[in-house]
Amino acid sequence: MTPTLNATERSHNLPSGLNPAVHQAVQDMTPLKGKNALVVDSALATRRALQDQLSQLGARSVVFASSVSEVEQQLLSRDYALIVCEYQLEGERNGQQLLEDLRVNRKLEPHVAFMMVTGERSYANVVAVAEFEPDDYLIKPFTASTLSDRVVRIFNKKQRLSKVYAAQFEGRYQDLPALCLELLVDYPQYSLELERVRIESYFRSGQLDKAEAALMEDLEQEPRPWMKLLLAKLKIERKRFDEAGQLLSGVVKHNPEYLAASDLFADVLWEQNRPNDALEILEKMGAKALASTTRLRKLADLSVRVGDNTRSKNYLNKVIDRSRNTSLSQLGDYLQLSKIYVAEGRMDEAEKLTAKLRSTVSSSALDIARAIMNIQRDISDDRGGRAKERLSAFFQEHVDDLDSMENETLTSLLEMCFSVSMAQKGYELARQISRRKPTKGMLDRIRLSIEAHKQQSEDN
Repeated sequence: MTPTLNATERSHNLPSGLNPAVHQAVQDMTPLKGKNALVVDSALATRRALQDQLSQLGARSVVFASSVSEVEQQLLSRDYALIVCEYQLEGERNGQQLLEDLRVNRKLEPHVAFMMVTGERSYANVVAVAEFEPDDYLIKPFTASTLSDRVVRIFNKKQRLSKVYAAQFEGRYQDLPALCLELLVDYPQYSLELERVRIESYFRSGQLDKAEAALMEDLEQEPRPWMKLLLAKLKIERKRFDEAGQLLSGVVKHNPEYLAASDLFADVLWEQNRPNDALEILEKMGAKALASTTRLRKLADLSVRVGDNTRSKNYLNKVIDRSRNTSLSQLGDYLQLSKIYVAEGRMDEAEKLTAKLRSTVSSSALDIARAIMNIQRDISDDRGGRAKERLSAFFQEHVDDLDSMENETLTSLLEMCFSVSMAQKGYELARQISRRKPTKGMLDRIRLSIEAHKQQSEDN
């Protein structure tokens, strides 16, 4: 009796009855079959070439995007198996920062593969010390055969390590060490990645002793920058800031591309009450530092901490321009910048912020922003009584909204409370913010507000 061929076997003219390894190889030849791919690139010629090549790999559809906001919209509209992203994008952010934002904000499901395409030969150095690595990258120019090989390799890895990726995404860190050791037996070619995941899972699950022991053993054998970074995080967790600073100083010196290490080093310096040094570390990154909205906010907070409102204003404007109309936009950025403009007497600039907000936030958030900005003006104009009345009315009207407000918005409200002698409400907001793991910048602003209030009370 002649055996019946399934669809895959017929399409490749292969007989049935082959062993499982051969069947898997057949499936690997069309890893995108029936799936969607997203190409992020503004160049028409590159788009067309990738569309042809990805379609030949079985992609059901190939969709295009040329900006970060378009990528976010596309990820909301359909499910993608593969994102192929050009490193140099239009606008302020590059592909590496896009990947960072997507991973930090958990917008990439574990099954989605992210491949970077770049013409920069130096990208290998960048990705070697990146906290968020793409699944793979290609240096232009490349052939269709090279793209095919890389896509097959990516999806093989995604499939084989799927349990690890799912556990990471779901935060099941207790399960990861055993999973990594189990998969290491079958897939030794992924030993470096599995070892990193195993050690990081110890740290994330609070098993600090196990994490430190594993790190010290690996550092003796083959030290890598990520090991030193993780060891520094462990030192910080144990409040050993001097030791963490020494580690990070060495990493930053020998691996200047490792932005995560510089970020953490700045945090340590800030914790040691050295805000000027922290600001210098971040600004030394130059254009790289100014591409991340998270880092720009940190720079703005540090500038406030050292009393440089001009620099803070510059960084906040960059944050607003780069995050506008994206999920990275935060109401607090506008409120903090508005406070600076109002203090400078530049009411026209503060009013322009309201116009920018109109296209960025919901109508309810816009109403909140307008109310807070008006109170900021009253305080600046020395109309303390009117400001206090408006602030009291604001809390009465929005009593049910406070729990859902961003920490940054609550911090702006807290500052105003201490400015108009509503200390009890200010301390209440401080307790609410402290329960949410506020940033160092917020903690500094809270502390400075309380100190100013106490000094004013003593003077009176």
